[in-house]
Amino acid sequence: MKKSKSIVFIVLLGWLASCTKNVETNKENVTSNNKVTSINDLKAPANFNWQMSREVTFNVSVSSSKFQDAIHMISIYDADPLTGGNLLSRGSASLNTSFITKLNLINTIKQVFIRKTAPDNSKSDQVIDVNSTNISIDLGEVKLGKTALNKSASPDCSSGCTQTITTSTSGVSLNTGNVVCVTGNNITVSFNFNGGTLKICGTNVTINNLSFGGTSSLIITSTGSAIFGNLNFNGTFQNWGTARITNSFNSGGTIINNGTIIADDNFNLNSNTNTTNNGIITVVKTLGLSGTLTNNSSITVTDDMNVNGGSLLINSCYLRIMDDYQNNSTTRNYGYIKVDDETTINGGSEVGLYSGAMFRTEDLKLNGMIKGYVSTSLFKVTDDARITGGASVTGYIQLCDPNGIESNNGTIGSGVTQGCSLYIATTACNPEGNGSAPITDTDGDGVSDVLDEYPTDASKAYNNYYPSTLGYATVAFEDLWPSRGDYDMNDVVMKYKYNVVTNASNNVAQVIGNYSLLASGGSLQNGFGIEFPITRNKATGITGGTLEIGQTNAVVTLFSNSRSEMEAWNTVPGAVTAAAKNYTINFTVSAGTSLSSFGLGSYNPFIWNNTPGFGRGYEVHLPRKAPTSLANTSLFGTLNDNTTSVPNTYMSKGNNLPWAIDVPVVFNYPIERADITTAHLKFASWVTSGGTQFADWYNAGTGYRNTEKIY
Repeated sequence: MKKSKSIVFIVLLGWLASCTKNVETNKENVTSNNKVTSINDLKAPANFNWQMSREVTFNVSVSSSKFQDAIHMISIYDADPLTGGNLLSRGSASLNTSFITKLNLINTIKQVFIRKTAPDNSKSDQVIDVNSTNISIDLGEVKLGKTALNKSASPDCSSGCTQTITTSTSGVSLNTGNVVCVTGNNITVSFNFNGGTLKICGTNVTINNLSFGGTSSLIITSTGSAIFGNLNFNGTFQNWGTARITNSFNSGGTIINNGTIIADDNFNLNSNTNTTNNGIITVVKTLGLSGTLTNNSSITVTDDMNVNGGSLLINSCYLRIMDDYQNNSTTRNYGYIKVDDETTINGGSEVGLYSGAMFRTEDLKLNGMIKGYVSTSLFKVTDDARITGGASVTGYIQLCDPNGIESNNGTIGSGVTQGCSLYIATTACNPEGNGSAPITDTDGDGVSDVLDEYPTDASKAYNNYYPSTLGYATVAFEDLWPSRGDYDMNDVVMKYKYNVVTNASNNVAQVIGNYSLLASGGSLQNGFGIEFPITRNKATGITGGTLEIGQTNAVVTLFSNSRSEMEAWNTVPGAVTAAAKNYTINFTVSAGTSLSSFGLGSYNPFIWNNTPGFGRGYEVHLPRKAPTSLANTSLFGTLNDNTTSVPNTYMSKGNNLPWAIDVPVVFNYPIERADITTAHLKFASWVTSGGTQFADWYNAGTGYRNTEKIY
């Protein structure tokens, strides 16, 4: 509300009379139009809390024992951190200690991303639906994307055979519906395959030039072993024993290997082939993949491997290529791939690494994409790495090249780290591993240097933000409390953000507040302060503000007269504009105050009317916030104020309107004497619906604003 400094009370009386008249006029408008035409028509539900964010407590535990009881860093983001999500809170968790934090989340945020970063800087993210005010989650060991090896039981030749062969035989016919069982050892057999099933249970069975179609099946049981010349088929090949192919191998059907396959020549898995390896495959020459190959165990290729267009390679264990590797399609690596010579990842193709996988190659020519999923994996180049234009490395990847990337004209994403420190334990699938478990912790606080944002200061470890890393919130006031104002919400407008610094034990160590006075549209001499949720004696070493005397809690004031802070009001279009005035407060919090109790939010900002005739007791707070120890509580319930007791504070009689609002973004406030309902067109619907409609009323969407009434 605007008024002359010298005749405050006279103007107050005039304003009250005018306000009463306006209320009567607008009552008639409500009756005839049944809609809100100004602030005088607006009535909030009695239980409406006016909050644009809600308080949510997160309890995050870690059950991964990979690093014993070492500290993991837990980070909570408002969106995917790989695509620009903002950090909200961060702290320590281990096998014995959870990370507990209390956040004020904007009501429009329905999901958060929780990242666990291990002491070696490996990361894993999880998306969490925020559907309650208490979220508990355990971030255990990240599992591989493929299930553990599960071999089915081998069949045998003890039953179901329509013909049994025990000696060398030629020209055996296999027809649809027949089951021919070979039980002899050290024999040679030739077949005319016209359908049916061939079971080999004997050892050292030689079969030359075997070809069969899509309705036929070849089975080598766990007791069997066979030597093939050429093996070409479109049917089903299941192996529990040993198969050796001395010449060409071409498949267009289904292969399930639970035993050993040795190919002395090229091994071609054509476009209709679906291969699952649960055993051992050794290819002496080239492995050409045009279908789908899922490797759950061990494959060694002594020459080249080509992943051709339209194919899919899924490696969950051990794959070694002793010459070159050409990728023209999609490779998904959940285990270990080693290329002894050059890996070429061509344009339009992807090598994806999942959940702590490792890909090691001597040389790399990247024209396509390397992408990490779920948690950090290692892509290691031991010699020459060249990344061409249009190529990219993205996601959860540590890119290791000990002698440096020789040529990079592509894109390395923000989630990628360059280095070789990622710890990967040796396993049956990964005999090489990488790095080691020991942790470097310079300041000895238990947080490894790669996680510690203050690695040389044991009293600090993490930064926590409100409203977020890059965001600002805004608190806007009407200053005539306990009388009603004109609701242009621009008498004091303060943009702000907080960085709450915590230590390794998730206790608050330091508070840094950044504020900007955007508007001082009231002619009253308003002061501004913030009450923090700690007792006064716990705040020390304050700079940038005054720790107010006589308070029970820590109350920091920035100024006592807004009119002397800003020459112009910054509320009148076309009038002189003053630059925003910036303030930074900084203070230390004594030991023992947990982040879970201190929280991250607006805390308790307020103004007070310091104009002569009023004084320090005339505090104006956000609705349902408590007054400080210096407030004049005898003013409660007078004039338009309807305060009865905490938390029923700072709302008006009759229509439950506040004298302050806290907006979780930079607020575009109304111009002088334009009430908020006429500037922000969805505000009234948000209020009357009790917050269920237009939770984003302050945004700039179509139909949301009358820009002529916004400064």
